[in-house]
Amino acid sequence: MRVESLYTVAFVVILAALLRAGACESVHARESRSRVPPGGATSAEQYVDRGKKLLDKGLYAGAARSFSLALKKRPGSPEVHLLRGRAFDGMGLPERAIQDLSIYIQKKPSDPIGYIRRGDAKNFNGMHREAIDDYHSAIRLNPRSVSAYLGRGLAHAGMENYEEAIKDYYWVLRLDPKNREALGNMGIACMLANRPLQAVTYFEQALAVETDPTWRKRINKWVERIVRHQDGSKSNKRGPTRDPSQRPRPMW
Repeated sequence: MRVESLYTVAFVVILAALLRAGACESVHARESRSRVPPGGATSAEQYVDRGKKLLDKGLYAGAARSFSLALKKRPGSPEVHLLRGRAFDGMGLPERAIQDLSIYIQKKPSDPIGYIRRGDAKNFNGMHREAIDDYHSAIRLNPRSVSAYLGRGLAHAGMENYEEAIKDYYWVLRLDPKNREALGNMGIACMLANRPLQAVTYFEQALAVETDPTWRKRINKWVERIVRHQDGSKSNKRGPTRDPSQRPRPMW
């Protein structure tokens, strides 16, 4: 065999060896990247951050999954149970939401936010009386909690206790005079409690701070409806009639 051929064979052998080594190194690198290092991208903190972003976007199912994975790495974390409770509530799973929120309350009984969140989960699923108890607890812990008064007012309205709802919205407006939700809900409660003039006053105040065009349109319709009833009552000497099936839903 000629010398040139020997060099050619040697070069091919060496090149093949280098390629095999490179391939092995590439596989090793891929395997290393596929391993989850401690505190890496799938740590509890990363799952929580991912869940919060999904929660903010209204992607409740994905958020609940992320928080569940976080709880596998950080079992019993009250903060994660609180977040997952919100996600379950957004998914329309009140039983699971209440379970998570109850865990938070057991671990942090002096924090009013747990009672408020659990009250909301009950309230928006028709458990108004039970929700009121949670809002009571939150208000005892923080007498200046706007969210607790708003929630309790809505719960009273859901039970058609409009005078009690008006009292709660009144306290919200003492704490936050331009609160959009309280002004709108106060107008609704006054309208349903046959206080038309007060309803118009609060609706007008709500229009001054309301930016959502859909709600502005609804408020204007309610004001027109009240004025129409008032004009009719002057000629008929009768108060405005109320059709329960047409009761407007709360604003918040």
